[in-house]
Amino acid sequence: LEQLLELVDGVAITSPLVSGVIPYDHPRNMTVAGSKGSICGNYAQDEADLLIAIGSRFVCQSDSSRTAYPRVKRVININADLEAATHYGQTIALVGDAAATLEKLNQVLLSRRQAGSGEDSAWFQSCRTKKREWDAFKAERYTQPTLQDTVWNEQVLTQPAAIKVAADWARTKTDAVNFFDAGDVQANGFQVVEDDRLGRTFTETGASYMGFAVSAVLASAMAKDPFFDLAYTGDGSFTMNPQILIDGVEHGARGAILIMDNRRMGAISGLQQAQYSQEHATNDQVLVDYVAWARAFAGVHVWGPIHTTDQLQAALEEAYGQEGLSVIYVPVYYGPDELAGLGAFGRWNVGNWAEDTQALRHEIGL
Repeated sequence: LEQLLELVDGVAITSPLVSGVIPYDHPRNMTVAGSKGSICGNYAQDEADLLIAIGSRFVCQSDSSRTAYPRVKRVININADLEAATHYGQTIALVGDAAATLEKLNQVLLSRRQAGSGEDSAWFQSCRTKKREWDAFKAERYTQPTLQDTVWNEQVLTQPAAIKVAADWARTKTDAVNFFDAGDVQANGFQVVEDDRLGRTFTETGASYMGFAVSAVLASAMAKDPFFDLAYTGDGSFTMNPQILIDGVEHGARGAILIMDNRRMGAISGLQQAQYSQEHATNDQVLVDYVAWARAFAGVHVWGPIHTTDQLQAALEEAYGQEGLSVIYVPVYYGPDELAGLGAFGRWNVGNWAEDTQALRHEIGL
């Protein structure tokens, strides 16, 4: 893949499912793109005139409800699935094994390669500028990790800051694997992670399977090769499957569940605010003591409430030293402060956005 990018002067954009397929810090990696996406990933989608798709199913999150490539005139689709390979019009479908196909393509391109100037193209330079802009955008949020929350009535961590601490910590452990639950936890998660290889991060890719990450903890009890499961979940997703605290202890799971509690369905609240400037029925007044709840299960190690990045780092390290299952509880901010989120840079045909998004889809005609 990296050789292909060099040969065609291309850049990579990734779906949430394949974080690490190319290292985050590779200069041609524009990271995740789509309805949430990133500044650089969505810029590459908007400006590209050729799309080489590899193994993608083009779900609405990754291609902005089929509006992600307004300038693309032709598509080369490398896919083992015929239906996915012919998803777009104007497509040359290469149906088969992606690795073997890429190897053959690279051989042909190498045989036809002409000497270049040795300078980066204007296209590549503009993409790299957007990557630096994205990194600066994220860094600004990480340097302000806590905000005053009106519900908690105190300074609490923002969700991106908490995820950043945990994801960076996990990358220092060869056997730690990140699993992200549905909602804003997942969206912030694939925007934050900076994986250097495949297998470090798994998400439910926008399918809204609440409880996915905590359920996945059980895999650490069954895996042939032991690993430390770090499950990132919101208060709503955790409440969908607290059974894992029984099953995890019973079957010998090893890992930590990081509960980030914003006292609401944060992703839905955010959508409502973006579309209607009003929230409806996405929160309640019932305070749940998740620390006491977790401590009620014999064999579960519990830390929290966590209020600082240093506390979170220490809790993760201590949980890693345990043989069984741990819960780390973090109350997190929800509110209008822009430093609490990582933004949305694409389009999505939901709610009152649907009409404009569908009109653009048909205008593009891909």
